[in-house]
Amino acid sequence: MKGEPAAVSIPRVVRVGCGTVCVLTLLLGLAGALAGETSASAEYSSTQPPYQILRFNENYLYLSSPTNRTDWFDPIKHNPVQSQEPAWYLTFGGELRERFEGNYDANFGIGGVGSDSYLLQRITVLADLRLGERVRLFAEGISGVIEGESLPAPSVQDDPADLAYAFLDVMPWMNEDKSLTLRAGRFGMNLGSGRLVATRAAASAPNIPFRFDGFEGLYSAPRWAATSFLNQPVKDAGGISGADHSTTFWGLYVTHWFDAPHKQGLDLYYLGIHNEHATYASGTADELRHSFGVRFFGERGKWDWNQEDVIQVGSFGSDSILAWTASLDGGYTWETTGEPRLGLKFNVISGDVDARDGRQGTFNALYPNPGYFNDASLLRPANLIDVHPNINLNLAHNISANGGADFLWRYSRNDAVYSVSRSILVPALSNEPAYIATALDVNLEWQIQRHMTFLASYVHFFTGDYVHAAGGKNMDFVSATMSFVF
Repeated sequence: MKGEPAAVSIPRVVRVGCGTVCVLTLLLGLAGALAGETSASAEYSSTQPPYQILRFNENYLYLSSPTNRTDWFDPIKHNPVQSQEPAWYLTFGGELRERFEGNYDANFGIGGVGSDSYLLQRITVLADLRLGERVRLFAEGISGVIEGESLPAPSVQDDPADLAYAFLDVMPWMNEDKSLTLRAGRFGMNLGSGRLVATRAAASAPNIPFRFDGFEGLYSAPRWAATSFLNQPVKDAGGISGADHSTTFWGLYVTHWFDAPHKQGLDLYYLGIHNEHATYASGTADELRHSFGVRFFGERGKWDWNQEDVIQVGSFGSDSILAWTASLDGGYTWETTGEPRLGLKFNVISGDVDARDGRQGTFNALYPNPGYFNDASLLRPANLIDVHPNINLNLAHNISANGGADFLWRYSRNDAVYSVSRSILVPALSNEPAYIATALDVNLEWQIQRHMTFLASYVHFFTGDYVHAAGGKNMDFVSATMSFVF
């Protein structure tokens, strides 16, 4: 299987996944029926809220009124458990996702990795029990499998049966427009734009999302929101997973909106982490790191912006920590056919300048969106400078395409380039140039209807002398994803 894209084990995929193909065929037929029942996907947006990446953020109390039920799945979204009490109800839901990925000269071909292509399948089933407005129980099971791969499968992709989320919510205080929720159990988090804390649960992400065991406090008001937490990340073990007791994660994230529509706002946050076995190019040691961040985001007229700065201090073994990042994601949208948006992403993410100076300078992105740079999910935001001009175009009311060119350099030539999984992707070669690669990416999203989405992506890395000196080469990545959510 190694080396050539044509060596994909199609027979094995078909043999194992035949049932999946049949299920998808049925779902496509059902989707067509649903689309016909509602006449057009545009009608969904006027009566039904979109599904959330974190499904426990959905609320179906509005379906207590029969006039609001326009979807075939609405009857399982609001099942009363106490007569005359609409806020006492049970919700069921789930997802079936099929995703193909092809990595050709994966990891830049370093270490003789070669090429690999495979089929990913993710199935989730959830139950959400609301005992009035103040008490809630939520649980979501997950199955993620990989087939057709030639390389060893990581547990984040191959976990046939696991518990995604399970928690208890209690709301001890609330009034008309403010509330405080206390949460205990296993949950996911998505803070701000996901630069430091994301879900890893999107349609294009790995099979198994980021999960945390612990406690969370959630405050909500018309122009304020705050999240505080103390937890430990769940360690992906390929089975029923438990917490990683070598790592503790805590923090406070506050958002203030300047306007009622929540189009402009400011985030202020503190995130702390203690990892007994943190690894960087300079070695492995006990790490205590504190991140202080500010994010300014908004829309005004045809302009949009998302600017974020973070500074990190703490200790790494006997070394002190001083690391930082600054980012900008902005754009301008034309009010014309296709609503084209021309954007620019720019990141400066610190690396370690000198491994012997007693100071660790490599930025720790904590739990970021794996597709932060592109759908290949190859690079971790650490020791990087990148400039990414991009364009987005709406081809139809439910089809959009985007793409761009991402120019990537090392911040420090004395530090490595890191993979999403925190391992060293390209070693630190101080005598080689800082330039890493230019990544060209093209992406398509088709919202077939409310329940079904198709995504496709292609990424090509033109690598430079630094990667070549490490034994690497150009790399291609392609993906196609079909997801059905209910």
